[in-house]
Amino acid sequence: MTAVEPARTTPAAPALFAGDPAVFRFPAPEDPPPGAARMLAMALYGTALGLTGVGVGLYAVVAVFGGAPGWYLPVLGLLTLLSVVLTAAAFLAIHERNLPWWLLIAAAPPMAAAVAVALSY
Repeated sequence: MTAVEPARTTPAAPALFAGDPAVFRFPAPEDPPPGAARMLAMALYGTALGLTGVGVGLYAVVAVFGGAPGWYLPVLGLLTLLSVVLTAAAFLAIHERNLPWWLLIAAAPPMAAAVAVALSY
């Protein structure tokens, strides 16, 4: 190594993964942009899930001060986190054809369960 050449700190990618693009990634510059209708629909669906999560959180705060059981917050947190992870994965897979829609659909049941748990106390 000379003073002009930078040191290589990370190993090269194995040949097995050299041609396979990752599914969950930020879109690359050469990826075509998603359509406006697709982006709007995903954003509205994600917004609905997010606002539902905010409502669950506010309801949970009131319930905790009202004497909710000890399992209440961890269960709500896990269900909400699962929904958020699936929604974020949908946006990271926006360059795929159907996967974002399946992930957004899969994000709804955990949020619905969180609403049901929140309303139970």
